[in-house]
Amino acid sequence: MLDDAINRWMACVGVHARESCQLAATDAWWLLGLVLCVVLVAHAGRRFVRALMTVPAIALVPALSRQLSTWVKARDYDEEEFFRADGATEPLVERRRRGLDRLASLLHAQSVQSIAWGNAIRESFSDLRFTDANRVPFPFARVMRDKFNLCSVVTASHGPRLRSVDGNWTIDVSGAYGVNVAGFDRYKAWIQKGWDRVKDLGPVLGPLHPMVAENIAMLKNVSHLDEVSFHMSGTEAVMAAVRMARFNTRKKLIVCFSGAYHGWWDGVQPGLGSERPVDDCLTLKDLNPASLAVIRRRAKDIAAVLVNPVQSFHPNSPPPNDAVLLTSDVRKTHDSTERYASWLHQLREVCGACGVPLIFDEVYTGFRLAPGGAQEYFGVRADMVVYGKTVAGGLPIGVVCGKTALMRRFDADRPMRIAYVVGTFSAHPAVMGAMNEFLRWAVQPATARLYDEANQRCADWVQSTNQQMADASLPVRVVNLGTVWTVLFKEPGRYNWLLQYYLRAEGVTLSWVGTGRCLSSMDVTADDYRALQVKLVEAAGSMRSDGWWLTEHEYPGREKRMRMRVMWDMLGSLVPVPKSLQAFYVAVMQRKEDDHHASHNDKANQLLHLLSSSAFLYCYVIIFSDLTTAMCLGLASLFVRQFGHAILEPPCHDEEALLLGYTTRDKTLIVLGYGLIPVIGMVQADAWTFAAFAATLPTIALHWFRWTLFVVFLRVAYLIWKHNFRISMIWFVKLVTDPLTDVVTYFPRRAQGA
Repeated sequence: MLDDAINRWMACVGVHARESCQLAATDAWWLLGLVLCVVLVAHAGRRFVRALMTVPAIALVPALSRQLSTWVKARDYDEEEFFRADGATEPLVERRRRGLDRLASLLHAQSVQSIAWGNAIRESFSDLRFTDANRVPFPFARVMRDKFNLCSVVTASHGPRLRSVDGNWTIDVSGAYGVNVAGFDRYKAWIQKGWDRVKDLGPVLGPLHPMVAENIAMLKNVSHLDEVSFHMSGTEAVMAAVRMARFNTRKKLIVCFSGAYHGWWDGVQPGLGSERPVDDCLTLKDLNPASLAVIRRRAKDIAAVLVNPVQSFHPNSPPPNDAVLLTSDVRKTHDSTERYASWLHQLREVCGACGVPLIFDEVYTGFRLAPGGAQEYFGVRADMVVYGKTVAGGLPIGVVCGKTALMRRFDADRPMRIAYVVGTFSAHPAVMGAMNEFLRWAVQPATARLYDEANQRCADWVQSTNQQMADASLPVRVVNLGTVWTVLFKEPGRYNWLLQYYLRAEGVTLSWVGTGRCLSSMDVTADDYRALQVKLVEAAGSMRSDGWWLTEHEYPGREKRMRMRVMWDMLGSLVPVPKSLQAFYVAVMQRKEDDHHASHNDKANQLLHLLSSSAFLYCYVIIFSDLTTAMCLGLASLFVRQFGHAILEPPCHDEEALLLGYTTRDKTLIVLGYGLIPVIGMVQADAWTFAAFAATLPTIALHWFRWTLFVVFLRVAYLIWKHNFRISMIWFVKLVTDPLTDVVTYFPRRAQGA
């Protein structure tokens, strides 16, 4: 039918000149259907091409981590697993056990009232339970909760120090979640002065206090933008900025960058922390030219590009948090200024050329890096800027500054089209009073010098502290962006997150993200920094003394083993693995670790084990197709292996025996058995030439194989008789998998040679 219709249409347009133009009644429907198909195919093709061009710039980690969060189940270490998570041997485990108990006792003694207060309200205060659950990597959480269960309860501040309810003074590096830029004493004064100026009005909402106009003028001067909108938190201000950008551009797509945090609103949380489908927020890779190309191509769809400048510290990674500090390379930092400044300039240029609004989320960096925030620090102007944290002089606030074209909340041409971006407490007199005091201070020329001095003191302290750490051979370093700083770890470790507890014991107050993000205020003096340096070095030293970092000399291949354990834990969380099987795996790996320390310390011996294990793995592959070659090569490898033990590390034999291994006498008898088999074969053949030996070699190899099975299963039976079936299987699995483990452990790695 369609063919007939096409022929009729072609006749009507003159293609088929011999036929007359005669349209049928159904032709209109056919034509309409074809047009719709063409439109749909074109639309689908356009979407496919657009998606294909977007793929190189898309950050996959947020989406994958969100999906992974629905699969990963709780996985708690018991105490034995807790102390052996990185493969530590028994003596080190005992050191750790004593060290953790001592640390717990010290912190409990320092915080008796704080702990009691926390225990009394924990079940009634979900905020506290949330932070408790996210201080450490989740497999370790149960043991830490049982031993510590800490709570920070403070009653006073003085300079950069806080007084706990127990009466202890500590140095605060939490920065009040970013609020404390200038020092607590200044904020207390600003709040008091601000209230004194508005107390006659009280909490009147709706009518505005006259100082609102002065605040707006100062904010416009700082932001270099046209208009101001007040809100009650940084998250609310981000929500307002995004909504106004969408309203005024009539587009819905928001571009943000991988790892960036923009508050708790799930509209800009494409990764962990949100379960709502986000189809109007495109997460691209930071510092990536492909992202600029996507913004150019999709400018017609993009309402705004949202940037959090603190990402210069850790591009494409979430904010540092001890809860995800599984191995040392999880937390990385980059050159915080030049490269990121160049990136922001490129982003500004592309957004300007394409007519896409650029929004700076300066809730954290605003008034932190410089009086003009990240705009001043990096030398880039945005179309909208969001402030929060400190700008209200210590009281709750969110501020949006923007160009007039982006700040409208109603459509003059369509009066029914409006954007409800309002808030009951958005210009509260008490908040406006404290804000006025802060802004007056912030815009003074002398304040810029205070910022420079504070940033320089922090930079000097970082340099000095890193030198102290290096001199003490401690695997800890500090890096900073202005007065924002974080702790890095130079050695792999499953327990790096423990440093936050050692710091607490030294008298340092951190936020719930631990050592991931710390803040210094302007009132931290050189003496305060020296005291903080002592505490940090002492904490790291105590952590090393308690055995929480493995050395490469004693534990070669430690990082690879840790990664394997993390992968195993993740697999165990994804796929239900019986506890008994998990315990069996841990026991096998522990036997391997103990065996390494007992008899594999010599580098030459490790090389011989690498060579022999590689040969054993080859034998595993060919044993059923070429038994003769497999047994000859395997036996030669066994002699090489035992040469390493007998000659290079002879004291190891007694220790091996304690680890279920063969004694020296056992090994001698086994080797003698291998040697007698060809002799017996030659006697039976009554021929002593090499040709005769070669002719009987397949038979000899078969007998070697049978002797191997006899020796191994005899040992299994012996261990069942002396211990139990589980112990015998641990030994058997260890024996069979040792070649693979040895290759993984002793294979030369570039990192070791560097």
